[in-house]
Amino acid sequence: MTFKFKHALAAMLAVLTVVCSVAGTLAVSAAETGAQSSTEETVSSEITDMDTEPTQATEATEPTEPTTQPATEPTTEPPVTPTVPPTQPIKPSVGAIKNLTRTKSTTNSLSFKWDKVNGAKGYVIYYRNNDAHKNFSRLTYIKSNACTVKNLKSGTWYDVRIAAYVEQGGVKYEGKSQTYRTATLPNSVSVSLKESGSAIKLSWNKIPQATGYKIYRMSRNTNGKYVLYKTITSNSTTSYRDTGVKQGKAYYYQIKAYRAIKKNTYYSSPSTIRCMAGLSAPSISIGSKLSRANLTWKKTPVTPTAYEIFYSTSKNGKYTKLGETKNAFYNTKKLTAGKTYYFRVRAYRYVGSSSNPKKYKILGTYQTKGVKISKNAYGVSVGGTYVEISINQQHMWYYRNGKLVVETDVVTGNYGTNDTPKGAYSIIYKASPATLMQNSHVTFWLPFTSDGCGIHDASWRASWEYGGTRYKGHGSHGCVNTPYNAVKKIYNNISSGTRVVVY
Repeated sequence: MTFKFKHALAAMLAVLTVVCSVAGTLAVSAAETGAQSSTEETVSSEITDMDTEPTQATEATEPTEPTTQPATEPTTEPPVTPTVPPTQPIKPSVGAIKNLTRTKSTTNSLSFKWDKVNGAKGYVIYYRNNDAHKNFSRLTYIKSNACTVKNLKSGTWYDVRIAAYVEQGGVKYEGKSQTYRTATLPNSVSVSLKESGSAIKLSWNKIPQATGYKIYRMSRNTNGKYVLYKTITSNSTTSYRDTGVKQGKAYYYQIKAYRAIKKNTYYSSPSTIRCMAGLSAPSISIGSKLSRANLTWKKTPVTPTAYEIFYSTSKNGKYTKLGETKNAFYNTKKLTAGKTYYFRVRAYRYVGSSSNPKKYKILGTYQTKGVKISKNAYGVSVGGTYVEISINQQHMWYYRNGKLVVETDVVTGNYGTNDTPKGAYSIIYKASPATLMQNSHVTFWLPFTSDGCGIHDASWRASWEYGGTRYKGHGSHGCVNTPYNAVKKIYNNISSGTRVVVY
């Protein structure tokens, strides 16, 4: 009895040991099966291979029973199914990007191309703003082996990284990438002329991303080519005064903003301006009578082709061109009485070749002045019919019912000795012909002061004497000398009592 009991107990322990051993083996296989890694996409084009081979499971060793089993009661062990490791997907082969080149750069875009990669489904584009970020960002997937990255910042340093990819089981696999380091172009400057006398001064807007500015100059001495003239190494310096000029000579400038990054320099498109030394801003004197503005200025050191006149109802508002003249004065048409207007006078000159003398229009500088428009003159109300005489401008106008009838150059009283009196007068009477003081015979006589100042023809004067500065030293005794045809038309269309305003 005792021997049989011990034998049965030993057999039961042996079976229990085998079952626990098999269960342990299955638990390891399950753990290994759940440890398979998956591929993860990142913003970097250099993908690290995270796939690993599964650990091979090993069979468990059965313990050996120290006692011999009786032949009459053999122990039968249940069959053990060996654990098979899971099959790991084979990572596909993806070709590398070769010959990545930049094909175009603008202020807000960069274009690239590269060799096609055989077998690739497409390409993935990454980029990084090196001025602001450390990491790449994935931009997009494309099919073509060329791309343009848009909506970039001007004058900014970028890295663009490109890799080919294939797709397997819903997972994208990338090949070896290439990175191109470059920059977008800086914005162009807006250049303006501030001085054009004995020196030429240029000014432009600040380009924040720029390292500085390069100034190129072309003149007759450079054989029609722009030559680097000045390099400015600070982007906050936005003006340059060129003292190496001669009055009456034309100079052409180009200004480029530039961005220097390591060994490379990136330039904006050039901004060009044409200048001439001596076309400085005319010094304007301005007044108002008879609902008009009267502008007079000193001529520029260099004789211009003409002067342009602009006006605005706001000092810093939009200016409209009124007209142009070769004279050193300009009177506007009727304006709104009581309102302030602002005016600018700018000289210009055409330069070019003998075959094309108007090839380029070179502008001078200007100053701005304002005036409040006055309806009356010298406190006297003046209607729509009147004669207007400007001593500074040596010019006369006759308006009838608001319409201009005659406009002409004149010669007034000799400056400083026999000045034509300023003020508001009226035509006293009309006479044709008439004999004046010193036995001067005239065809048309229109006196407007009681002491003998009036408007008349002057056969003793040549046509070139009218206007200009002839009255300074060679003026009349106080009368207004007028060309024959002009005074004839006034005489035939004017009545006694018509207002005469002299200023």
